[in-house]
Amino acid sequence: MISVAVRGYGIVIWDEEHGWRTFSANESTSAMLANRVEMALRSMPIDSEDEACEALLTMAGSHLLARSCDHGPGECDSEVGRN
Repeated sequence: MISVAVRGYGIVIWDEEHGWRTFSANESTSAMLANRVEMALRSMPIDSEDEACEALLTMAGSHLLARSCDHGPGECDSEVGRN
């Protein structure tokens, strides 16, 4: 599962079982965020969680909040060298 915050729009949650969901402050913002997510996901073939994450992070103002993994704390490649 991946959580991505998009500044000014809300949060996108992606998991391979359910696809993507958005959470925003109101319906208008939610609709705009959904449109941006659809455009980002259409920009490249999505065959894995890594590709979905890469596509979501192409949206302007996006920041990775969380990403599930099967490793223990400090064992993920993305955590190497972080203090």
